[in-house]
Amino acid sequence: MKNKIRTLFLLMFTSAVSFAQETNQKHVVSKGETITQIAKKYQTTTNDLFLLNPTAVNGINENQVLIIPNKHTIGLQHEVQTQETVYGISKKYNIAIDQLYLYNPGLKENGLKVGQKINITKPQVNNKSTLADSDILFKEIEVKEKETLYSLAAEYKTAISVLYDLNPSLEKEGLKKGTLIKVPINDKQNKLSESKHVTSVTPSYILVESKETIYGISKKHNVSQDDLLKWNPELQNGLKEGMKLYVQKPLREVEVALDPIFDEPVVVKRNNNTIQELTFLLPFNIKEDTFLDRSALNKKLNSDVFLNMTLDFYSGALIAIEDAENKNLPIRVKIVDSKENNRSLNVEALKTEIDFTETDVVIGPFFQKNVDAFSEVFKDQDLMIVSPLSTDAGKPYPNQVHAMPNSNMVKNTMMEYLRSKNGNIIAVINPKSATSKSYFDQNFQEVKQVNVSENGSVNQAAIESKIISGQTNYVILESNSLKTAIEVISNLKKLQKNYDVRLVVIDKNDSLDSTEINMQDLVDLQFTFPSITNESTANVNVGFENAFKKRFKVKPNRFAIRGYDVTMDVITRMMQADDSENIFGYGSEQIENKFMYVNENGGIFNSGIYVLYYDKDLTIKEAQ
Repeated sequence: MKNKIRTLFLLMFTSAVSFAQETNQKHVVSKGETITQIAKKYQTTTNDLFLLNPTAVNGINENQVLIIPNKHTIGLQHEVQTQETVYGISKKYNIAIDQLYLYNPGLKENGLKVGQKINITKPQVNNKSTLADSDILFKEIEVKEKETLYSLAAEYKTAISVLYDLNPSLEKEGLKKGTLIKVPINDKQNKLSESKHVTSVTPSYILVESKETIYGISKKHNVSQDDLLKWNPELQNGLKEGMKLYVQKPLREVEVALDPIFDEPVVVKRNNNTIQELTFLLPFNIKEDTFLDRSALNKKLNSDVFLNMTLDFYSGALIAIEDAENKNLPIRVKIVDSKENNRSLNVEALKTEIDFTETDVVIGPFFQKNVDAFSEVFKDQDLMIVSPLSTDAGKPYPNQVHAMPNSNMVKNTMMEYLRSKNGNIIAVINPKSATSKSYFDQNFQEVKQVNVSENGSVNQAAIESKIISGQTNYVILESNSLKTAIEVISNLKKLQKNYDVRLVVIDKNDSLDSTEINMQDLVDLQFTFPSITNESTANVNVGFENAFKKRFKVKPNRFAIRGYDVTMDVITRMMQADDSENIFGYGSEQIENKFMYVNENGGIFNSGIYVLYYDKDLTIKEAQ
């Protein structure tokens, strides 16, 4: 309790803390060099450096060797090797699986092929009709039966996007047997990747339709109204039907460098040599005079569980802020009492009382409904809003970041892991649960389904009929019934005498937390499960724990660690990007949480999930 009281007296309703500023090749880090300096030296981006050097996210050291991307390639690509999986590639580059699918259309439906090149960063967008034949060394081939874009890309060691560049008709007509298409020559497969320039790149524009408004167009195309006016000066005379309107920055030069371009609408504005501002909106909901009344303060702490969680999160954030101060990072931090509850947040009052004009990133509010309300009011300001704790999907805003993975992302990551193991997947589901059945039917048709009876029983013979001898059989428990869980475990223990069987869940399952479930049974079945936090037994950050105990006299709980992780991740991103970069375009891992963002449905969502299992030595380990 003392640490919470100490924290409260440290808090000011709008307190500010200011800190003073301070083919791939290899680079040896010199003393004092920063990741930003190295990125500029090699004319690349910090995002690309992080993708090739994931550990660099947490800082670089003297004499550390970094892999430097080729500055003339169209984004980063990876050539698929034997037995590689989408899950494995996502872990290698610390990039969300959904982001890989976004950068590689058709990858989810067709899978990987050995030799295929897939995009690790967003491929540069070119106008396919303007690429001259002389830009690429190619030959013509006749499409054979059963050939696909993916098999051709693998055979000719190129990317599918290059095939589209060479053959614009493929986009409308598709690949047909007997037609002639151009493919790059192997020894110099893609002159486009080697060239420094490409000519006559045409920017994106639209033709204004009837009843459209500037506001509507800005929302539809994720651009600000100010940019629309800057790129289209004629708008000062009004918007007219049929008008040609640029919706991305027009390219004025005849030649455009082929450095990677990230054109997602998620960019935090940063002026060189300026201090950035991070504002916390935390729901303390404490009247000013409560600080002076010790008994009233203790009463509120004892009765308000949510306040305790807020203070835990805040205490972890303070350690991260102190780490930033020790590194002399150019950042100003403001702590604001949002005075929110799960029903409402007075955003207009906040806007009146607090100056957000210099704020670059906001962490908070806590409730997703309130994050959405705040995002709506500030949708036209150059401001990123991070939802730190809610797992609700909410409304997608291009300036809103969901730091907690939602349930659908948890399930999808777990299923991709199971796919990567090339085993036999069986799901035990309640037939009354239409959601579970449709999830597998629509997304993972290879999963064999076993129905639970109306009274919750599971027939051992029904499970055995789906098992394949000589393979690892992953049996998914897709039911929260304790009776079903006990029966499934009992049946699998019997089947384990003759088969390799493992128990799996793809989302949180409370039934397995019951005292009626024998822990040794879960160990024997190598129980495997997804988790938002790294619960691995060996995952202890001694440095953070000691700093926290020194400051607050207690060990940090999960909410305190979450506060540290979210804050440190955001500060690190703010410090390691420039005007041209999407600061949420690479993966990061802190103490207990991963942050692997994907742009989806107009919003930014974290799909950083751990896959863990119970090992035979009675510890929890991260699955590989």
